[in-house]
Amino acid sequence: MKTTFTTIILAFGFCAFGQTTIELTEDLVLNETLLFTQDVTYNGNGFKIICEDCSPAIRVENGAKVHFQDVFFPRVYNRWLSIEGGDMTNVTWNSKKMKGYVRDVNE
Repeated sequence: MKTTFTTIILAFGFCAFGQTTIELTEDLVLNETLLFTQDVTYNGNGFKIICEDCSPAIRVENGAKVHFQDVFFPRVYNRWLSIEGGDMTNVTWNSKKMKGYVRDVNE
């Protein structure tokens, strides 16, 4: 219940105020795919984003720029990231265990 409430608050804050940086203070456990349609940075502070039975766990649309800093993705998802949008420019992640990026093929 506590995690669900935290997720709702984060989602509301992001939508209502156009927040571009989200600080995790505990593991974020989701029941459905996390959708990004606007630019955002997730400062994970070493916490996890968990989405059991989600495929993908994270979906980025509309060319949003998304960065995950020090976020831990604990499971090997069949498909943990999905990106859609003709002008997708940049999705990045950086932590002690993994670094990477997805860039537009038209760059």
